[in-house]
Amino acid sequence: MRASHGPAARSGGFTLIELLIAMAIFAIAGVAVMRATTEHIRAQSMIEEMTLAGYVAENQLQLARLQQQWPPEARSEGEAKMGHLQWRWVMEATETEDPEFRQLKVTVRPQQEPERVVQTLTTFIGRQSGD
Repeated sequence: MRASHGPAARSGGFTLIELLIAMAIFAIAGVAVMRATTEHIRAQSMIEEMTLAGYVAENQLQLARLQQQWPPEARSEGEAKMGHLQWRWVMEATETEDPEFRQLKVTVRPQQEPERVVQTLTTFIGRQSGD
Protein backbone atom coordinates (compact mmCIF):
# COMPACT_ATOMS: atom_id res chain seq x y z
CA MET A 1 0.00 0.00 0.00
CA ARG A 2 1.10 3.31 -0.82
CA ALA A 3 0.91 6.29 1.56
CA SER A 4 -1.46 8.83 0.24
CA HIS A 5 -1.07 12.53 0.61
CA GLY A 6 -3.77 15.13 0.23
CA PRO A 7 -7.36 15.57 1.34
CA ALA A 8 -8.14 11.86 1.39
CA ALA A 9 -5.31 11.29 3.89
CA ARG A 10 -7.21 13.09 6.69
CA SER A 11 -9.47 10.68 8.42
CA GLY A 12 -11.63 13.15 10.36
CA GLY A 13 -9.37 14.00 13.34
CA PHE A 14 -8.13 17.39 14.53
CA THR A 15 -4.55 18.49 14.27
CA LEU A 16 -2.64 19.64 17.33
CA ILE A 17 -2.81 23.27 16.14
CA GLU A 18 -6.59 23.08 15.74
CA LEU A 19 -6.94 21.65 19.25
CA LEU A 20 -4.73 24.37 20.73
CA ILE A 21 -6.74 27.09 18.99
CA ALA A 22 -10.02 25.58 20.21
CA MET A 23 -8.67 25.35 23.77
CA ALA A 24 -7.52 28.98 23.62
CA ILE A 25 -10.98 30.09 22.45
CA PHE A 26 -12.66 28.17 25.28
CA ALA A 27 -10.18 29.58 27.82
CA ILE A 28 -10.87 33.16 26.68
CA ALA A 29 -14.62 32.52 26.82
CA GLY A 30 -14.24 31.03 30.31
CA VAL A 31 -12.32 34.06 31.55
CA ALA A 32 -14.98 36.37 30.11
CA VAL A 33 -17.75 34.42 31.85
CA MET A 34 -15.85 34.51 35.16
CA ARG A 35 -15.27 38.26 34.85
CA ALA A 36 -18.95 38.90 34.07
CA THR A 37 -20.00 36.75 37.04
CA THR A 38 -17.63 38.60 39.36
CA GLU A 39 -18.96 41.98 38.21
CA HIS A 40 -22.53 40.78 38.67
CA ILE A 41 -21.82 39.62 42.23
CA ARG A 42 -20.09 42.91 43.06
CA ALA A 43 -23.00 44.93 41.63
CA GLN A 44 -25.50 42.79 43.53
CA SER A 45 -23.59 43.41 46.76
CA MET A 46 -23.49 47.18 46.14
CA ILE A 47 -27.23 47.28 45.40
CA GLU A 48 -27.98 45.38 48.61
CA GLU A 49 -25.77 47.73 50.62
CA MET A 50 -27.33 50.85 49.09
CA THR A 51 -30.83 49.50 49.73
CA LEU A 52 -30.12 48.74 53.40
CA ALA A 53 -28.47 52.14 53.92
CA GLY A 54 -31.47 53.77 52.22
CA TYR A 55 -33.79 52.06 54.69
CA VAL A 56 -31.71 53.40 57.59
CA ALA A 57 -31.81 56.94 56.16
CA GLU A 58 -35.54 56.81 55.44
CA ASN A 59 -36.26 55.50 58.93
CA GLN A 60 -34.37 58.41 60.50
CA LEU A 61 -36.18 60.95 58.33
CA GLN A 62 -39.54 59.44 59.27
CA LEU A 63 -38.65 59.54 62.97
CA ALA A 64 -37.65 63.20 62.62
CA ARG A 65 -41.01 63.97 60.99
CA LEU A 66 -42.82 62.35 63.91
CA GLN A 67 -41.02 64.41 66.54
CA GLN A 68 -42.88 67.41 67.84
CA GLN A 69 -39.71 69.45 68.42
CA TRP A 70 -39.30 72.68 66.44
CA PRO A 71 -36.84 73.56 65.19
CA PRO A 72 -35.28 70.11 64.85
CA GLU A 73 -31.85 69.52 66.33
CA ALA A 74 -29.12 71.04 64.16
CA ARG A 75 -27.16 67.77 64.20
CA SER A 76 -27.89 64.32 65.55
CA GLU A 77 -26.22 60.99 64.99
CA GLY A 78 -26.55 57.40 65.98
CA GLU A 79 -26.20 53.78 65.02
CA ALA A 80 -28.65 51.32 63.54
CA LYS A 81 -28.61 47.70 62.56
CA MET A 82 -30.23 46.91 59.23
CA GLY A 83 -29.95 43.55 57.58
CA HIS A 84 -26.71 41.95 58.65
CA LEU A 85 -24.77 45.23 58.92
CA GLN A 86 -24.21 47.97 61.50
CA TRP A 87 -24.65 51.51 60.21
CA ARG A 88 -23.66 54.96 61.44
CA TRP A 89 -26.01 57.81 60.49
CA VAL A 90 -25.72 61.59 60.80
CA MET A 91 -28.69 63.92 60.37
CA GLU A 92 -28.21 67.64 59.82
CA ALA A 93 -31.00 70.21 59.88
CA THR A 94 -30.41 73.49 58.08
CA GLU A 95 -32.53 76.59 57.74
CA THR A 96 -34.23 77.44 54.48
CA GLU A 97 -35.38 80.76 53.06
CA ASP A 98 -38.81 80.05 54.50
CA PRO A 99 -38.64 80.09 58.33
CA GLU A 100 -41.51 77.57 58.45
CA PHE A 101 -39.37 74.86 56.82
CA ARG A 102 -36.10 73.06 57.56
CA GLN A 103 -33.99 70.88 55.32
CA LEU A 104 -33.03 67.51 56.79
CA LYS A 105 -30.11 65.59 55.33
CA VAL A 106 -29.20 62.08 56.51
CA THR A 107 -25.87 60.49 55.61
CA VAL A 108 -25.38 56.77 56.22
CA ARG A 109 -22.03 54.97 56.41
CA PRO A 110 -21.00 51.44 57.33
CA GLN A 111 -19.84 51.41 60.93
CA GLN A 112 -16.65 49.55 60.00
CA GLU A 113 -15.84 52.06 57.20
CA PRO A 114 -16.74 55.49 58.61
CA GLU A 115 -15.13 57.42 55.75
CA ARG A 116 -17.31 55.80 53.04
CA VAL A 117 -20.77 57.30 52.45
CA VAL A 118 -23.21 54.72 51.10
CA GLN A 119 -26.43 56.73 51.07
CA THR A 120 -27.54 60.33 51.50
CA LEU A 121 -31.19 61.38 51.62
CA THR A 122 -32.60 64.88 51.90
CA THR A 123 -36.10 66.07 52.71
CA PHE A 124 -37.90 69.14 54.01
CA ILE A 125 -40.14 69.35 57.04
CA GLY A 126 -42.54 72.11 57.95
CA ARG A 127 -43.50 73.58 61.30
CA GLN A 128 -46.53 71.85 62.77
CA SER A 129 -49.50 74.07 63.53
CA GLY A 130 -49.27 75.17 67.15
CA ASP A 131 -45.43 75.16 67.35
